Amino acid sequence: MISTVSAPRTLIWTSAPTAELQLALHRAEAGPAALVPLTSGTVLLPRRETGYTAATRLAEQCRAVGDKAVVLRWSPAGELWDDGRAAGHTGAARKLVPLTRWWGLRKAAADLDLPDDAHEVRRLVDEGRADTWVSALPDRAGLAINTVLPVVPVTQGGSPLA
Repeated sequence: MISTVSAPRTLIWTSAPTAELQLALHRAEAGPAALVPLTSGTVLLPRRETGYTAATRLAEQCRAVGDKAVVLRWSPAGELWDDGRAAGHTGAARKLVPLTRWWGLRKAAADLDLPDDAHEVRRLVDEGRADTWVSALPDRAGLAINTVLPVVPVTQGGSPLA
């Protein structure tokens, strides 16, 4: 299911445990983003305005903690993905990535294989149920965030929240 909102959305799924990932991202001063704990690992939701290049840097941080991470970026026109080794796209996804990255993407023959619980988070993002907290992430820790999902905020340079 593709969002009816035209602005691109980004999701990073990683096999890394949420608590370890939160600490690593804080140490690296990476963020801001929201972490959604899942049975299969963790979904990292950066702010809507985060670009594809910044998302791939966040995914590298995730891979340093867990054994894999997949960046998924989508809009009504298409989607693209990158698992650190291979990248692909479906639909007219050119506007989702800078031209310098576009040359390395291959048209995908099948849908991206993400765990079911990560697809559930994507569905909630598509429904707009994540926007109230992802767009309101603070630049610094210490501000309360009301959430629809179980979310752990990661803020640049801030202390991990308990």
